[in-house]
Amino acid sequence: MSYRTVELPGPLTLVPGRSLDLHTRQKALDHPRLPRDAEKLVADLNARADGIPVRIVEPRRAGGDRSLLLHGSGYVAQLYLTNRADAYSIARIDPLRMRDFSRLAESCLLVHPTRWQLCRDYRQIPQNSDAHWQRLLKEWERAVESVAIERGATPIPEHHADFLDIVDRVIDATRTISSESVSSTPPYPYRSVAATGGQRQGTRAVYEFRLAGEARPEEGAFVQLRGRPELRGQVTRCPAAGDTATIRFDRPVDFRRLDPQGELVVTPGTAVFDRQREAVALLRDGHARSPRLLDALVDHRVGRLRPAPATPAGELDPDQLDAFRKALAVEDLLLVQGPPGTGKTRTIAEIVGAAAGSGRRDGPVLVTSHTHRAVDNALSRLPSGLVTVRVGNEGRVTEEGRPFLLERQAADLREEILRSVGLRLDEYADIGNAEHWARELGSRLEDLDVSLQEAARARDAHAAARRDAGGPAQLRVEALGAEHRRHEQTAARLRRRVDRLAGARSRAARYGARRLTGFPFRMLEHVLGRRLATARSRVLEQEQLVQGVAEELAAAERDLDVMTRDLPSVRAARVVMEQAERLAADTLDRAVTAARAAVGAVPAAEVPPAVPRRPTPAELGALRTWLDEHLPLLAARGQLLRDWHEEVSGAVDQLYPELIRYAHVVAATCIGVASRAELSGIDFSLAVVDEAGQIGVTDALVPLVRARRAVLVGDHQQLPPFLDSEVEAWGRDLGDPAVKALLSRSVLEILMPGMPDDHRVLLTRQRRMPSVIADFVSGVFYDGKLRTEVRRDHRDPLFRTPMAFVDTSGLPIGRRKERQGRCSERFGQRGYINEVECELLSELAALYDGRGTEWAVIVPYQAQRAEITARLTRIVDPDRVGLNVGTVDSFQGGERDVILYGFTRSNRDGRVGFLKELRRANVAFTRAKQQLVLVGDLSTLTAARDTGFRQLVRSLETHLRQRGEIRPYQEIRDRVTALGEARGRM
Repeated sequence: MSYRTVELPGPLTLVPGRSLDLHTRQKALDHPRLPRDAEKLVADLNARADGIPVRIVEPRRAGGDRSLLLHGSGYVAQLYLTNRADAYSIARIDPLRMRDFSRLAESCLLVHPTRWQLCRDYRQIPQNSDAHWQRLLKEWERAVESVAIERGATPIPEHHADFLDIVDRVIDATRTISSESVSSTPPYPYRSVAATGGQRQGTRAVYEFRLAGEARPEEGAFVQLRGRPELRGQVTRCPAAGDTATIRFDRPVDFRRLDPQGELVVTPGTAVFDRQREAVALLRDGHARSPRLLDALVDHRVGRLRPAPATPAGELDPDQLDAFRKALAVEDLLLVQGPPGTGKTRTIAEIVGAAAGSGRRDGPVLVTSHTHRAVDNALSRLPSGLVTVRVGNEGRVTEEGRPFLLERQAADLREEILRSVGLRLDEYADIGNAEHWARELGSRLEDLDVSLQEAARARDAHAAARRDAGGPAQLRVEALGAEHRRHEQTAARLRRRVDRLAGARSRAARYGARRLTGFPFRMLEHVLGRRLATARSRVLEQEQLVQGVAEELAAAERDLDVMTRDLPSVRAARVVMEQAERLAADTLDRAVTAARAAVGAVPAAEVPPAVPRRPTPAELGALRTWLDEHLPLLAARGQLLRDWHEEVSGAVDQLYPELIRYAHVVAATCIGVASRAELSGIDFSLAVVDEAGQIGVTDALVPLVRARRAVLVGDHQQLPPFLDSEVEAWGRDLGDPAVKALLSRSVLEILMPGMPDDHRVLLTRQRRMPSVIADFVSGVFYDGKLRTEVRRDHRDPLFRTPMAFVDTSGLPIGRRKERQGRCSERFGQRGYINEVECELLSELAALYDGRGTEWAVIVPYQAQRAEITARLTRIVDPDRVGLNVGTVDSFQGGERDVILYGFTRSNRDGRVGFLKELRRANVAFTRAKQQLVLVGDLSTLTAARDTGFRQLVRSLETHLRQRGEIRPYQEIRDRVTALGEARGRM
């Protein structure tokens, strides 16, 4: 950590913003450690005699002002310099998050003014007030420089800075585009609202709105209730075939605060752009995890790459294996282009599994992409032994990713903790009784010590009385006793010799088993065996001698007892001795009872000393010592378990950092990587970015700056972040070619041409499409490099080949032509509907659905999608319609047995709109696993004004006539009708 102490010669003046107190009081309801108002903030600052940790942060948008962040215990306050530079305005007070701790750990200023003072109004600021801004700014720059020096960072080259300037302008442009798009989106009226689950009371975060019109908000869009900016949330579910939208609000909302009827208004989200700016700032400051990232992005300069000699867990083809081995060895950036059906997901799973399981502890592996679906695809294929954590909104995470969700795993972990801790708590329930009985045992041992001393004295007195009266008999007992002890000592010495000889013989036998060097040890074993036999014989003789003397001693003691028992002095001494021994025995029994009660109350897992059936006082004393040493610790442990049980019984979010800390794999969307506090400060050893052909530079930078190395996987022949036609629609006013270039090209498309060959891998073996489809796609989009390994029997009720075109050009122009639809497209572009195509595509979908075939209808326009959806929901299950009818964008990355694609455009002028973006056709055609059916007007499409699209369609027509089939519209329509009628009669 780098920090600089700054002693200021005077006070610092703070002025609360207009709405500060209101917003802070609302936040304080959920965060008790937050100051409730400006007065409490200033009081807390003045109570900190050790100084206030301060950071200076850059503005989040161009032209903004720097701000000061004050870090208290549990909160962070953001301040802005006033216009006169004499005080600071308090903009907001927020809870302290994990990322704040991470940034403080890098660098901060420890600021000591003489005091902090509050003025409720700018006019009350004293004349001589000074914000000491320049002093703080200079100290902050020195602190940042110190961190850069510690990391070995050097100023970035000028052309790298120019590149980042362009990226900043792209972020500004995207934000402007997003805001304009949102402002032009009409509101969505709703006629009722209900909490999920049907409840109508209480406070919840998720509600279901029943929409009144035909328009539907997109899933993932941020909306608010009109006129209620505080009621903001995200659309988590909005099926095209339904009339409901599920909204997850930013914070729980009381049902009574929601208007029963109203409008949902789309509102722009700023978090995405904030995360993008943070990534750019990390690159500017030299704080990116990978020191080579800018070299790779701007100069295409990377280190030498030698593939790792690793073996994947599953079977990979040669191209996939090349990508796998290079990914494990790359130290900067690897590009993997995977055309449709070439096994990108399998390759990603093998890379992630091997990288995460290799034992490298420089951070977890990150799996990320622009969409939740792509993030989740590989998770179910990862090795079960890996700890995989999915971070994201449960409403948007797919079924494949939900078992790995951080919240679910934390909830499961909490339940397991509560169960196991509850069992342990049951064991510690009697610790208080153990302490009571331990004290009782101590008291009874003291009584036992006294009674044992009394019994010993009584026995001595009895022996002395017998000795005085015993004469020669007493002398014989004493002589035999001495002889018995002497023989016992000799027997013990001989037994020890036997033990030593047995051990030596065993060692000799072990070494004697060796083939080459064992001979001398086998000889030694033989000698030791004879000695051992002799020693055991002597022990036996000595033990017999001891037994004989013991019998003589017992007889002598009986004779002595007969001679002396009736003498008055001996009889009196014996009575006293017997009373003392009974008292000692009773006291011992009471001590044993206390000992067993104490041990019985100790948790069995702690393994206390066992109480023997007839314990000696010494054993009881040892047990008391153990209890005195361990019971305070056990009591503290029990209290700790109770505290932990109570803590875990509450919110589960405290378990999030622990799960992340021990994760092998973390999965999140590109923006989600930087949007969740749990991931703040986490450095990743490897980032695997899927769908990199759809991700712009601004989004890609967010995960890339947090990983030491990265693998970008995708296909830049699929849809880019923004299509050229979309850039044309709203980009005329940008006036910056560099910004337009970055907007319309993905990070993969930018990097692929200039990257060295050893840092690029092309997957060429496709296993999804029949060869008639794959060969056309390969020749048009992939220079003929795509090879097909698919061999399937073709079985279809309508078409002879897996690739067919239904031509509407034979119909009258008035019937087949397009018309403008009511649904607008992205960025205000016009949408179109083609009635005859809608009719046929709907009937085809219903036919395949009735046969149990997996199908999808793909069309270029939202208006056409809405029309087909409305038709199909009358004859097909609406849920299946919602999942299987969509635009090209919604199906990228998916696949179906049958793909039905309609071109929509039909006119005499050859106008094809944004169909001229050829990559749309690539995406649509390559979703099919068994049958591709194209429906359109060949007369319009082959005469298109756009040269590229016209050439594509003419190549398609040639290919279909050679290897596929072109069928007239009416023929197929009649055939579909006949099949439907035949099915109805069955």
